[in-house]
Amino acid sequence: MDRLSVVIITKNGEKRIEQCLESIKWVDEIIIVDDYSQDNTVGICRKYTEKVYFRKLDSFSVQKQFGVNLATGEWVLILDSDEILSPGLEEEIKDILKKGSSYDGFFIWRKTFYLGKWIKHSGWYVPIVRLFRRTKGKLDSRFVHEKILVDGKIGYLTEPILHYSYQSIDQHIKKLSIFTTYDAKEVLRRKINITFGNAFWYLLIKPFLVFVKKFIILRGFMDGIEGFIISVFTGLSVFLTYTKVWEYQEKKRSVKDGISR
Repeated sequence: MDRLSVVIITKNGEKRIEQCLESIKWVDEIIIVDDYSQDNTVGICRKYTEKVYFRKLDSFSVQKQFGVNLATGEWVLILDSDEILSPGLEEEIKDILKKGSSYDGFFIWRKTFYLGKWIKHSGWYVPIVRLFRRTKGKLDSRFVHEKILVDGKIGYLTEPILHYSYQSIDQHIKKLSIFTTYDAKEVLRRKINITFGNAFWYLLIKPFLVFVKKFIILRGFMDGIEGFIISVFTGLSVFLTYTKVWEYQEKKRSVKDGISR
């Protein structure tokens, strides 16, 4: 029977991490990579595993790959601290470990809850690769919204991961600030400059089009007021990302010119 390692990155996640760990306490190995949490996250994690490592977060993909590199199981499952393995998914994974598989990775559906409501549209209910053979998978190089790249065949599992994303608007706002900072780093890596000439596109038109895509094309309207809020926040995230890019460029220009802004 193959062994399974679960990798989780954490940062001040004491409110949800225990539910996550309870759902995977049956696995062979749990690896925690913690970004120096200031709450009781680490204390909770140590009830379930001795393999708790500390690393300052500089990129979500690098942070997760750090954990994958420490894994010893034939299979690796990556979870976020606010995610839970559904009982049905547990059985599907156990079946793969016991019987083997011709696939090297698997797409898993993620059932996301926003303010307690399951979001069925808005582009939030999609399959993502989370389970893979350790020797066949790796994280891509993105700072955030990273993906797992699998060198081989990828199958689909039917049961979901349960994702309890945002429990309050305040939490969403705080995470939005964090994610857009890393999104801005990704934009800067592509050497996109914000100027007076293109600011109208990046700071107004593009955020609006993203809202329209989320709310109309991806049918966010079918998720009710929650779908509308998600769509607005998604458009806002684009606006914040490019304003942060502009801010960075202005600061860099000021330093170059010897002027303190």
